[in-house]
Amino acid sequence: MEITGTVQRQAWLKKVMPPVECLSEGLWSVPVAFPGNPMRYTLAYVLAAGADCLVIDPGFDSPQGRLDLQAGLRDAGLGIRDVTGILATHFHTDHLGMAGWLRGQSGVALGSAEKRYISAFEDPLDESAADRARMRTWGVPEERISEAAMSVDGLMHLRQLADADLRLGSGDTVPLPGFDRLTVVETPGHTPGHICLRDAGREVFISGDHVLPRISPNVSLEIRGDTDPLRSCLESLDRLDADTHFEVLPAHEYRFRGLRDRVRQLKAVALERSEEVVQELIAQKNPMVWTIAARLSWSRGFASLSNLQLRLALSETAAHLQYLRTSGYRHDIDGLPEAVTLIRS
Repeated sequence: MEITGTVQRQAWLKKVMPPVECLSEGLWSVPVAFPGNPMRYTLAYVLAAGADCLVIDPGFDSPQGRLDLQAGLRDAGLGIRDVTGILATHFHTDHLGMAGWLRGQSGVALGSAEKRYISAFEDPLDESAADRARMRTWGVPEERISEAAMSVDGLMHLRQLADADLRLGSGDTVPLPGFDRLTVVETPGHTPGHICLRDAGREVFISGDHVLPRISPNVSLEIRGDTDPLRSCLESLDRLDADTHFEVLPAHEYRFRGLRDRVRQLKAVALERSEEVVQELIAQKNPMVWTIAARLSWSRGFASLSNLQLRLALSETAAHLQYLRTSGYRHDIDGLPEAVTLIRS
């Protein structure tokens, strides 16, 4: 893998914000702060063609984030009023969050399968209570449930994210003049309707959170989401075996080339983690999502995880357990969706 975003990588290692960069004519990388999160920032991409300006993954909505995005647009010789289109690779606050503030006269596009699954509830109190009950089923200790479960405030925050005006599926192009070579690739896994964008003219691949250069993106079993998200993720990775010479523009960390090799690495890491889960299922007398997650190897160590990071670790563990079950590995872990069809791998 060749790192092309060398300035971005240096900033990542120093734990500082990278600069705005002009990557090619009409394309800028704009870091937008993601406060209170280990990822630190989202890399938004600003594309300009004639009178149109498209912002991809505008970032988390915060006072600093708004300043960051406006600064990036200024560097591109643009302003907020010049934005004529917004596209988010997926329905997460660090990607779609700023869309509601930014949209003005412009529409918001998401993948055709990217529904408001987590925020598709009628009563936030009932939804939070149901999620707490699920955490108990997963074996989460009572004193940690408030950290792991969705709170009423968190649920209502998700409700405030912008709705899509337009849905795009695989093979669709962005319907703005000058962007007809920007093609959608559906890549479910990280979320049910995650999409990437292939720009054949510039030979770049905008990968959202589906492919990152160093981190393995989280794949979670979530409320009303994909019932087998890890399988979806692996199948999505299999679709990216071409265009290995394209430069990859991720939403976090730094740019690189070598998409095919990175895809193979990510698949290997996912399957190694599933094997690690199998070993815990064998070793533990009464395994639960919590007890298995607590024994897996996490980069920061399970004991250090709290709040959102704890939830993500548990949901990722559940995703691996579901993948094993739908692959034909029998186990009796509670709190997983029904496996309608067993797929022998």
